[in-house]
Amino acid sequence: MALIPPQINLGLQITILIILFASLTLKRKRKYIAHGTTMLTAVILNALSFLLVMMPSLSTLEILKTQPLHWFSLATLAHSGLGALAIILGAWIVAAWHLQPSNKNCIKKKKLMRFTLILWVIVFLLGFVLYAALYTSLIP
Repeated sequence: MALIPPQINLGLQITILIILFASLTLKRKRKYIAHGTTMLTAVILNALSFLLVMMPSLSTLEILKTQPLHWFSLATLAHSGLGALAIILGAWIVAAWHLQPSNKNCIKKKKLMRFTLILWVIVFLLGFVLYAALYTSLIP
């Protein structure tokens, strides 16, 4: 059972998305320390959300066991797998950056950073669809 209600988690995910885009603004203004710090905040909040809400909720979805090929089950598994990948990549990028004495090597990870951001947005959108389906009775 999730430790945080789903409605609060949805609000948290929207907040994380806002933080991500605010962080991009900081990067464009060449405020790299602030950019790295806000990205660290987003990664930590998302990891906590995953551990406290999403992972416990995943084990309670009966449809995954009873109808594994249902669109909701497949979308949930895609959301879970891609979401875990986004969290791992985000954590690795932020950790690698924070462990460096300068940000000179960041440019080498630019493509990976863009991929991770796009992945994160896709996972958010898929999660929103799942949330809407689950809490508006679109699934049995």
